Amino acid sequence: MVNLDAYHLGRAIEHQPFRSACYAPFVGLSFDMNGSVSVCAFTRTKPLGRVGETPLLEMWRGERISRLRQAVVADDLSYACSRCAEEIAGGNLSGSLAVGFDQFTASSDPEWPTRMEFALSTACNLQCVMCSGEFSSSIRAHREGLPPLPQSYGDEFLEELDPFLPHLQQARFLGGEPFLAEINFRIWERMIELGLQVECNVTTNGTQWTPRVQRVLEQLPFSIGISIDGTTPETVELIRSGGSYDRIMENLGHFVAYRDRHESSLSLTFCLMIENAHEFVDYLLMAEDLGCQVYVNTVRQPVRHSLYQLPPAELQDVLSGLEFQAAAVEGRLSLNAAALHEQLARLRSHLDTALGTPVEFARASTEQTRFQDLVDSLSEPELSEAELIQLLHKASVDQLAGVEAVSVLRCDVHERIIEGNHYVGLGQEEFLSAHASVLHPMLAERIGHRIDVVADQSGNGSSTRVLSFCEPGAEPSIMITMARRGPDPWSTSRYATLLKRASRPC
Repeated sequence: MVNLDAYHLGRAIEHQPFRSACYAPFVGLSFDMNGSVSVCAFTRTKPLGRVGETPLLEMWRGERISRLRQAVVADDLSYACSRCAEEIAGGNLSGSLAVGFDQFTASSDPEWPTRMEFALSTACNLQCVMCSGEFSSSIRAHREGLPPLPQSYGDEFLEELDPFLPHLQQARFLGGEPFLAEINFRIWERMIELGLQVECNVTTNGTQWTPRVQRVLEQLPFSIGISIDGTTPETVELIRSGGSYDRIMENLGHFVAYRDRHESSLSLTFCLMIENAHEFVDYLLMAEDLGCQVYVNTVRQPVRHSLYQLPPAELQDVLSGLEFQAAAVEGRLSLNAAALHEQLARLRSHLDTALGTPVEFARASTEQTRFQDLVDSLSEPELSEAELIQLLHKASVDQLAGVEAVSVLRCDVHERIIEGNHYVGLGQEEFLSAHASVLHPMLAERIGHRIDVVADQSGNGSSTRVLSFCEPGAEPSIMITMARRGPDPWSTSRYATLLKRASRPC
């Protein structure tokens, strides 16, 4: 169990602010692109239900969310909140999801949520290198070559949402690109019709400034976060593939003017990664000149973009460069000095750990390379299904004795599972006719709620990943999973098998 004394977890929560790395169960609901509802984006493996299947009020007042609340009161971050616990323990307090809940008042038995997070659509015009088709329709269509994900939110959802809206203090909109999602505009227009002044917090890629966007911005109180991830055209357009640096910077000017006109909030987001680390300090300076605070996202997956996966010698070079730049701007940062020093401290701590455990680091690096080689080999477009299954089975046999048959599932146009033998220990009676998004939360209940991507590859009509499932402090179980365009152009087939079983229970 992780216990962060500085957060006074779960204490004195009756109608007064408290701080917790798992504050979300007392405050809000979070909706993902597949219709699954949880309390925040980091607790997707502990879903409360699915839109259209479980009433929203039952999700908010039912048994599943009560279990999450009990875990918080008991200071048990291992149940669902280990990712925030890890970020905070690693010194990334401002970059953790937890701080987003600090502004809200909590009750031990809240009648209504005061915050909702809407990630309702994958509609996006960019193909960011660190993103996937789970969050971007452009990536799914062009990079992965997979059929579009079905829409999970319609008229019935909006009607069910209506009684919740007047109780909200904040509604957060994520993407995809939120200003390209029709369902978001329908929610904003409903708020306008009801005469509400709910703070609408939007994280945008900065590519959209249209008359329709301007109309809702003028009629509702918006706080905006813009993800740009660089200061030069070369870096921005490399990372945010499909975007125009000039257009993004022009729109940034529009958002700055909106902030100044309405005295609202405008922040910038930086996904710190291998490709843009050299521009991090300049980004902070740019934000400082604009009067914007920077929030840093730690890119850990895909691992090929993560600073935290670099060999120690390469990370040392990156860190030395950052420290040199930081010394050169000493005294020029006010809003963003803490963000700079926090990230430097985290990278230094990680490097010191890697240097202190060279054998373990080398072993992990070798295993990761082996897994990446495996997913690369499975992504060959000429592989027949029989050949693919044979390779998956061989990969399992190489690691485990007594391997079961490779899981093979068929999904229809709505991503419903219509046929399948099993799914890495789950019996078909548990998932047939269910949406494919339930598979990993169900599996997480058995082998660990913390899911990380160890290796990945997409293209040629498939998306392949090696996933790690574990609980904090436990050895992981490793599985490989693939979604592949099915025989029908609008369906998919899914394959999976276990590569490594935890040496001790999660």
